[in-house]
Amino acid sequence: MRSVLITGCDTGLGVEFARQYAAEGYRVFATCLDPNAAEATRAIEGNVRVLKLDVSDLTAIDTLAAELRDEPIDILLSNAGIGRPHPLFGKTDYGHWHRILDVNLIGPMKLAEFVSSRMGSIALNTTGGSYAYRSSKAGLNAVVKGLAIDLQPRHILVLALHPGWAKTEPGGRVDVDRSVAGMRAVIERCSRHETGCFFAFNDTMLPW
Repeated sequence: MRSVLITGCDTGLGVEFARQYAAEGYRVFATCLDPNAAEATRAIEGNVRVLKLDVSDLTAIDTLAAELRDEPIDILLSNAGIGRPHPLFGKTDYGHWHRILDVNLIGPMKLAEFVSSRMGSIALNTTGGSYAYRSSKAGLNAVVKGLAIDLQPRHILVLALHPGWAKTEPGGRVDVDRSVAGMRAVIERCSRHETGCFFAFNDTMLPW
């Protein structure tokens, strides 16, 4: 049975990733900030294990690594991410900027180091935003490129994925199930020569 580790399964894309992979028979490790409050995730039918994780907490990632040390991981989806609020220039909240970098950049790197010895592919969910958010994603793009080079000899595929403007927030135009299904299709069809590339959910290659 193939397995997938998904972060940020409290709401939105994370819940849908867990639902679709479980429906296809995967063993799903779904991490949430508060598993007790993640009712939609806990209600998913199939082989789903809901785990507590704050990806900004490196000690918590170490604890998760110890808990899953005997579990093979085929796919890591670093889906957890934050961005808002987007303050105007001159009103930057630098404490929040640090928090964004911890969640969107440092946490995914730590997770990649943990699972890379036992996995088949990494998919890092990424999109744009304001200063803090954009800088975290630009850094994550650099991490994707570096991981692609370092892990290629071990036949591990690394991708950056853009979900589109999903309907997880006001104004979103792409249905969540369509976004997730599209990203899953990209993961399944990508070949080794595309490692380190950036794809939209509709399989369009995006420029860095």
